[in-house]
Amino acid sequence: MLRSPLFWVCVYLMGYITVIVIFSSAKRLNWVGSNIPKPLMRVFMLSTFIAPPVILPFTEGPKITIPTPAAIAVGIILIAGSFIIRIIAQRLIGALSALKGKAELITTGIYGISRHPLYLGNFIFAAGMAILFRSMYAFLFSILYGILYLLIIHFEERDLFAKYGEEYAKYRRDVGMVFPSIKISKSKY
Repeated sequence: MLRSPLFWVCVYLMGYITVIVIFSSAKRLNWVGSNIPKPLMRVFMLSTFIAPPVILPFTEGPKITIPTPAAIAVGIILIAGSFIIRIIAQRLIGALSALKGKAELITTGIYGISRHPLYLGNFIFAAGMAILFRSMYAFLFSILYGILYLLIIHFEERDLFAKYGEEYAKYRRDVGMVFPSIKISKSKY
């Protein structure tokens, strides 16, 4: 059962649906932040968003047909990049900032390049693990993983706009959602 890719995709989807239900209501989000013990919340987040991309490459299934040295190089570069992104982002916002209710909107550093660098780091990590271990199911999952973050981002941004108003609206216009936005300045000529 633990070697089945379907098991880990189901674990992720059940946790993901739980998060969406919680995010879909600000009242539930406040209740979760104040009533569920932080260690339990960490275990839930770990089992939902970290365990599937880590374990899925080791499950049974077809392999990606790329040479092993290339898979190792690309996988390690992506995984290292994801850790760098996550470390930089976490240092700016602190651990589990959503549960702490930080007062100020962070728009500098890596948050001046991407509004959601932690989600970007998670997606890059999942893709890196899939490529490193040449797992086709894990690679397909990494794409689904990245796409499904968009719904979480939708609810998170709704709450951030409600909290910060025009300050967040301006930030949203200036900074790309996940990937850096490319601004083309208009020429004066």
